[in-house]
Amino acid sequence: MSLRVLIVDDEPIARRRLKTLLKSEESVDIVGESEDGESALVAIRRLRPDLVFLDVQMPGLDGFDVIELLKSDECPAVIFVTAYDRYAMRAFDVHAADYLLKPFERGRLRKAIVRASALAGSADNPKRLHALVDAVRADQPLRRFLIKTTSRVYAVRAEDVESLEAAGHYVELRTAGGTHLVRDAIAAIERRLDAARFVRIHRSTIVNVDKVAELRPAFHGEFEVVLAGGRRLRCSRTYAAELTRVLQS
Repeated sequence: MSLRVLIVDDEPIARRRLKTLLKSEESVDIVGESEDGESALVAIRRLRPDLVFLDVQMPGLDGFDVIELLKSDECPAVIFVTAYDRYAMRAFDVHAADYLLKPFERGRLRKAIVRASALAGSADNPKRLHALVDAVRADQPLRRFLIKTTSRVYAVRAEDVESLEAAGHYVELRTAGGTHLVRDAIAAIERRLDAARFVRIHRSTIVNVDKVAELRPAFHGEFEVVLAGGRRLRCSRTYAAELTRVLQS
């Protein structure tokens, strides 16, 4: 019985090469290909492949985002494909997830297919994949936010966020292009942010120091924080020293 395979990679040349290699494998039936994370989610849910060759680095939703957004009963076996994600190799090994490091040869590809075929349809496959994502996420600062709306899921890069502001059960991510809502507590998000870039300036506000254009002294040791786009935020006295320290580092 052939493995039904989906190829996901944002590079047309990489997809074409992988497809060429796979066509000579009798155990494989290519059922589709996707060029980004959003279309990959749609294809996985529609085609229900046994195995997905999933690129790690993609604009928008990356490979780990795709896994994070899949429900347990939607998870196929996965072979991650990466060019330079060496930071994640330890997690791949610990969680028995196979990966192909570009450029890879036919022999390495065949070994990965054999390994993945044993995992296809196994009950612990979704738990293993989601544990892998959690391990990778815990090992590095938050690089992007997944924004979920009624019509779509999209990514906002952390480096593009000017400020994060608590709004009830949500956090508003303010960027030059607009405001995005994430359902989470601001304290929980703060723990995952890069402390060298994001600093709390108020109990309900965190600012990206790379977006700070000016600090203007205010009353009682407070600051008015002027962002590059012109927005102004208040930094309370409690957080003023830390903001100054990070800006000077």
